[in-house]
Amino acid sequence: MKKIFDILIIALLTISVSSCWKEDDYSAGAPRHQVTELKSSPGDCEAELRWSMPEGWNPTDFIITYSDENQEEVTLRTGGDMTYLVTGLQNGFRYTFKVQAVYGDLISQAVETVATPATSRFPVSDLAGDGSDGMVTLTWTKPGTAVNGYTLSYCKEDSPADVTEVSISADTETYSVENLENDVNYVFTMVAHYAKGDSDPVSIRVMPTQAIPYFVDRTSVAIGQPVVFTFNREGIPMATDVKWTFPDGTVLSGDVVTGSFNSANDDSRVILSAKIGTVTKNWPISISVREFVVWCNTWEQDGTAYNGFKGTCPVFSPDGKKVYIITFNKIAALYAFDMESGQLDWTYKPETNAGSYNMLTVNPVSGDIYYGTTANGQVYCVSPLGSLRWQYKATASMQAAAPAVSADGSTVFLSDKNGRTAAIDAATGAEKWNKALGNAGCGILVNGADILVGTAQAVFFLNAASGDIIKELKFANAKNGMTDISGFAVAADKRTVYVPQLGGFISSLDLTTRSWIVENFKVADNNLYEPVVSPNGDVFAGSKDSKCYIVSGDLKSVKASIGLSALEGKNNGYNYAHPVVDEAGNYYITSGQVTNVVKKISPAGVVLDQWTEGSSANQKQMGGNNFIDGVLFSAFIGANNDNGLFVGRYVGGTRPASWCSHGGDICGSCCLF
Repeated sequence: MKKIFDILIIALLTISVSSCWKEDDYSAGAPRHQVTELKSSPGDCEAELRWSMPEGWNPTDFIITYSDENQEEVTLRTGGDMTYLVTGLQNGFRYTFKVQAVYGDLISQAVETVATPATSRFPVSDLAGDGSDGMVTLTWTKPGTAVNGYTLSYCKEDSPADVTEVSISADTETYSVENLENDVNYVFTMVAHYAKGDSDPVSIRVMPTQAIPYFVDRTSVAIGQPVVFTFNREGIPMATDVKWTFPDGTVLSGDVVTGSFNSANDDSRVILSAKIGTVTKNWPISISVREFVVWCNTWEQDGTAYNGFKGTCPVFSPDGKKVYIITFNKIAALYAFDMESGQLDWTYKPETNAGSYNMLTVNPVSGDIYYGTTANGQVYCVSPLGSLRWQYKATASMQAAAPAVSADGSTVFLSDKNGRTAAIDAATGAEKWNKALGNAGCGILVNGADILVGTAQAVFFLNAASGDIIKELKFANAKNGMTDISGFAVAADKRTVYVPQLGGFISSLDLTTRSWIVENFKVADNNLYEPVVSPNGDVFAGSKDSKCYIVSGDLKSVKASIGLSALEGKNNGYNYAHPVVDEAGNYYITSGQVTNVVKKISPAGVVLDQWTEGSSANQKQMGGNNFIDGVLFSAFIGANNDNGLFVGRYVGGTRPASWCSHGGDICGSCCLF
């Protein structure tokens, strides 16, 4: 008996020694359950990690490891807590955190999450100054509740060493500086103070003067964007020989001139000169010029190497001052950019991660933004300020038609991947009605009391108030139904609708008679995507066959076919393309696949210009362009540790009254009346 007991002791000791875990060897694996539902919430120089364990598993400790910005590994112990605040991080640096569960001498495999801390020490974002006789009055909005106060410093622009500083209390939002010299630019810089430190400084230039000598319609632009300069003739009536000298040497004369800039500079100077009596006075005007209206490739990620844009299209706020876009890869985050400054205004990230393959729509009355996700079939309504108003559960993925909005803004129409079409109260998110149409929704058009819904098998006219089917138009060939995630285009008569189809066909129908005009016209060798209608009545669309086409409005002839040489004979060059057209009839379309190529094509089909965006081969487009005030917006996929790019480039021209891009109006509302 003793011999058996000794053998058991030896065996247990052997097991104990062979399964021990060394304090400095965190890579040692063991058959113990790893942590689950690991999530990270970045903060200011910190990140909160939280996780859970399956029932029945009770680790004695948890180990967190990460590499800091100097690539030095840091190890932390939680003492068994399943939340931990990691502090001392660098804002803007992307950290990868690994969490392992410890069971006495054993350790589980690691689970990873990523977080990028960002500052909460927000600078004053709207500092403005009003110059008067010997005085400048500054105004701003408190950037956050945690502000402890401000420091204002100011000096003459030409005497930067002679600085005056003033301390201002946290509850102050206006301040006047007196006893200044007229007709001299002063630089005012404000810093907000927080418990964790100071914000970035914000500076403006203001000129005190008895009479404001000029007005400009904007002070921040992109290369090529026009700026209107106006001389204050009422304030200085005796002035003569008014001239405006630009950085490139261009001189424009007159009280009102329009000019632009051909290079980026944070401080591009235009010199206004005018003769008052026998003396010529000069006033410097500072304009901030950036290369693009918007340029961004920093997007929320969830354990993947990148995020970007797919199957979507940028749209605009009703006043045209904001542009919106939504990412597709696991996190369907909504981003709002300010058109004037080009800066990110806000981000909305759903609590539940799910990708998106859905085009955005904005309510032209309320300004609310609608979009759907794929994995969980949710539709989100987000306010113009970036907060969630409501969410609606579709029965299936919203890898389907873009939402549409009634003209009065009261109703949102949806159609999911299973063809379930619904009317939603825009204010509350409550369902008014739903109708099963059997196949994925590919496009919705609101036409007063009717809504038109296109699917992979047929086009349906529904009663907008009840959802009842008024009429069904089947496609001539059941295999060539409406192209998925596409949408309709409408002629200037607001009666003729163009329907892109699978297999390279296109059809047209009459909204008044609810009947086909042209049932089936072959254009391309593969799927056609959402067309646009030119002011001259022609129809333009991109195809999966890597060509784009100009088709006569009566769908009797293909007027031009423009290929993509790098993809000759291949597919996906213009997959899910949504082109635009300007009032002169010039078309803009961006290709994908090998790399992006933006083409500007004349009404006759001649390529007038072409360029690429970004320097990465991963910047491929599989979505849409949109156009406003001469600015072309494009969104790209990204891949392989390279985020997709969102860019707004000034190209000139104006948006026509015709259905010139996704959804018809700048909101993409897909509504006629």
